[in-house]
Formats: sequence, structure tokens, C-alpha cells
Amino acid sequence: MSVNHRELQNNPLNQVFQFIQSIERPLTSLIEESHKINSFELSKIGEDDSKEIIFSNSLEIKELVDQVLNHIKSSQEELPIIFELYRTNEQIQSACKEAINPTKISKQDIAWLIALEKEVLKNIDRWEIRLSDLSYNLSVSKRQLNRKIQNLLHLTPNKYIRILKLDKAKQLIDEFRYDTISQVAYAVGYHDTHYFSKLFFNQYHISPRELLNSKR
Repeated sequence: MSVNHRELQNNPLNQVFQFIQSIERPLTSLIEESHKINSFELSKIGEDDSKEIIFSNSLEIKELVDQVLNHIKSSQEELPIIFELYRTNEQIQSACKEAINPTKISKQDIAWLIALEKEVLKNIDRWEIRLSDLSYNLSVSKRQLNRKIQNLLHLTPNKYIRILKLDKAKQLIDEFRYDTISQVAYAVGYHDTHYFSKLFFNQYHISPRELLNSKR
């Protein structure tokens, strides 16, 4: 998963990244305007020379900005989706037996959670995502899988999978990928539309039908 819109907003790297992005457009405009400069503006320098100097300087600045942006992108840590879902959703917070504190989770465990999420999302349309399959693909025992999820996220594996399924459903509705609730439900592995709608409402305090209608 690439760095996405769910990164923690209080990450100082994000603030730096946003600031540099805000000055990138003016720099691009400066490069374009450098082509229009005339000898009157820099009377001591020939027209061709002045354009070359201004263009060269502004291009160097933009190249520097690009380098900083690339460095920030590469240094930003990929975070599990569940961290942002927990941070922004009171219902998910209530489902956890204890608070999820990302700062107390090691990088190794964060990488493991990301791998776990990818496995769940890869099979999101299945009616049953079996823990035995997840544990096999992650090279841990079923018991270890259960213990790690509960220790790191304070959720049972089934609740964890349900949260990701419903988040995916909300994403599909937000993107208006399907016309009906039953299609959305099937896409995330629920064959009972009424049951799906009940779970969705419990997590988001809005019915999937209301959310879908708001997109029309």
C-alpha cells in the first residue's frame, strides 16, 4: 500500500510536505514567466542571457523542491489503515478493549499489520475470510494470529475483518462504484443485505442506502 490519505494528520512530515507542495506551483509559474522576461527588466544583461539566468535559477530551485518532496515521500512511514479508522471513528474506538497507540507499536509489528491488511483486502469479497488462510499466508499459527491482533489492536480477528470490510464498502459507496446496496454488500462478502446494512449503520451511524442516495 502506498502512503495514502489516511496517514495521521499530526505527522510533522505531512505538514512539511504540504508546505513544499504549496510553493511548487509558484515556482512552476516562475519558470514559465522566465521565458517572457525582456531586456528592459534586466537592462545590464542581454535578453537571451537574462532569460537563461532566470530560467536556470528557477529550474534549480524547482529541482531542489522535487528532491525534498521525493525524500519526504520515501521517508514517510506506511501505516496500517486501521490506525486512521480508529482515530476518526468513535464506534471503532468503542469496539476496541483498549486504546490503539501507534507510537507503542514497533516498526516490525506495523509491517506485519500492513501485510495482514493486504491479505484481508485481497480476499475482501469472500463471505468468510478464514483465519487459517490468513495465518498460513503470514507464516504464523492461527493462535499467534489471534494473539497478535488482540495484543496490537485490542480487537478480535472477526471484528477486525468486519471493520475493514465495512470500510471498503464505504469506499465503494463514496466512489459510486455500484448502483445498489446489494451490489456493495456482495462486493465485500455479505450475502444478507439487511445484515450488512445493520453492521454498516453501527459503524458509521448512517445507512448505506442513505449514503448511496447522497451520491446520486
